[in-house]
Amino acid sequence: MKVKYLLLSLMGAMALSASAQTTAPEDQNQLPARKTAFDRSAGHWFITLQGGVSAQFLEGNQAQDFVKRLHVMPTLSIGKWHNPYFATRLQLMAGPTPTYYKTAANDVVTLNTAMAGAHFDFMFDVVNYYSKYNAKRVFHLIPFAGVGYNFKYYNDFKDFGSYFSTSQPYRHSLAANIGAQMSFRLGKRVDFVLEAQAVYNNLNIVKKDFDYKDASAAYMPKGANPDGYPYNGLLGVVTAGLNFNLGKVEWEVITPMDMDLINDLNGQINSLRAENAELAKRPVSCPECPEVVAPETKVVAGLSEKALTFKFDSDKLTPNQEIVLYEIAKFVKDNNQAISVIGYADVTGNADYNLALSERRAKAVAEILMSEYGVPSDKINVEWQGETEQFDTRAWNRVVIVRSK
Repeated sequence: MKVKYLLLSLMGAMALSASAQTTAPEDQNQLPARKTAFDRSAGHWFITLQGGVSAQFLEGNQAQDFVKRLHVMPTLSIGKWHNPYFATRLQLMAGPTPTYYKTAANDVVTLNTAMAGAHFDFMFDVVNYYSKYNAKRVFHLIPFAGVGYNFKYYNDFKDFGSYFSTSQPYRHSLAANIGAQMSFRLGKRVDFVLEAQAVYNNLNIVKKDFDYKDASAAYMPKGANPDGYPYNGLLGVVTAGLNFNLGKVEWEVITPMDMDLINDLNGQINSLRAENAELAKRPVSCPECPEVVAPETKVVAGLSEKALTFKFDSDKLTPNQEIVLYEIAKFVKDNNQAISVIGYADVTGNADYNLALSERRAKAVAEILMSEYGVPSDKINVEWQGETEQFDTRAWNRVVIVRSK
């Protein structure tokens, strides 16, 4: 009977462990990023500061030389990578956006408009999507598309406003944009970015709000079919600047447990439960059976090695390890025996840093046993071994081992 219950308990513990995600062994991280699972619990935020030029690209603007149509356009972007190849951001931009046309006398007239806008972009890292994830990759190609809002203002409305049917010098405009960014890694937290995009405004215009009252006026262009003067719609923007990565930068690869394995374990548990139900129907005692006296044995209590795991470069325990801590505390209290708490780290990084990290991990476990589980401090011996390798898989060495002293 005891053997059956023991097997049932072991199967249940294995099924519970299989339901969680575990850090993937590094030799399994050979697939493209699109086929790899990543830990999304930490934020991968970024902020981008850029400066560049913009120009309007609609009929009538060719009246002015192209170089003279270029004007300063700064941008500020705040966003987040949701995985190594997909991000969203909010980009702000503002600057002068003049339009031009020729009068009947072939004079070039400038309509001094300006705009301020914000748009929400969806970004796609082509390199990370098709290649194996590499945190130190230098070059990234990131196309993007988005929607947003622009506020346009006509600075010379007081002089030319009488020529238009509207009485307002400003315009609220819905916009759509598309573009591409090239990113070059300068360091762990800084990238140089070069970006080009096209922004189309006036999506919410149903009729021309700026029809001319008098198309024959001296300052009006030839023809009676104006294209939304003084606010035309297509804006080209080219910028360059720096991108700053905030919070956690590198992505940690994880692998979900095999659901077939979990289902198989659940089936074995159900089978053992059925057998236990049958055994429970048998009589507790058998009068016809001779009494068997078990030989006296002296049992020396001992704690088998328990492993408590940590994430990369962290002294915080990974979730769902309370049952291990409970078993350790129960052993100490029931048997009044001391234990050794030994911290380890993997070989990534500096040896002195890893030694200090293993010390923090060991002391963190000891503190939890004392403060949350009531283990006496004189029953805990704390040690740390730094980057001493215990297992072939690097990630498995981010542990604290607890054993009988």
